[in-house]
Amino acid sequence: MQWTESFLDSARDGLSISAVIAIGSAIRPDGGAADLDLVVICREPLNLNRSHPMEVDLRVYRTNDVDRLIAEGHDVLGWAIRFGQVLFQRSGFWDMTLSRWKDDLPLPSPETPRMRARETRRRFLNVLEIGDLDAALEQAISYVTHLAWAELLEAGIFPASRRELPSQLRAIDSQRLADSLQGLLDADSEQPETRERLEAIVAKPPEAIAVDS
Repeated sequence: MQWTESFLDSARDGLSISAVIAIGSAIRPDGGAADLDLVVICREPLNLNRSHPMEVDLRVYRTNDVDRLIAEGHDVLGWAIRFGQVLFQRSGFWDMTLSRWKDDLPLPSPETPRMRARETRRRFLNVLEIGDLDAALEQAISYVTHLAWAELLEAGIFPASRRELPSQLRAIDSQRLADSLQGLLDADSEQPETRERLEAIVAKPPEAIAVDS
């Protein structure tokens, strides 16, 4: 992507950025995502030019805060440690960060995705009520993804990309949640049965969620 190449060139030319790491589904084996998520670690985030295309999402963190955040179980930085691909680093910054944390990476708290799931479920119900199936499907996927994260973290497993979550869930015998997420990922908002899938989510509490095939 031309914007990414230009951004990395500017990172090399300046002195502020310590590392740029690609994260998310786009870098995973079965990703296929068009969007790109970038973790940008820099000395002073307020001075960073954050203008970027819609298909790029920047997650910006201060260099001096990185170790503290990882130690606290930060989900994005933890994911970058576990699965990320470094695109740029200054003076071996990211390599040294990996060496400190890769074998002793704290897991995020399961309560964080559970809280996000509750918030997302409210948005999901709102858009489903007004009949916007595209938005409802997107929110439903986000909702069940948060539930999957919580389930995996409680089992001591760091969640991978969204498309990999169903197989991770099946590995811990969380079959119904795996089937729910897989069904939503494969759903098409234009298909009549999609609304039934979404309404099935509404009818069940989080701990009993399942989408019947």
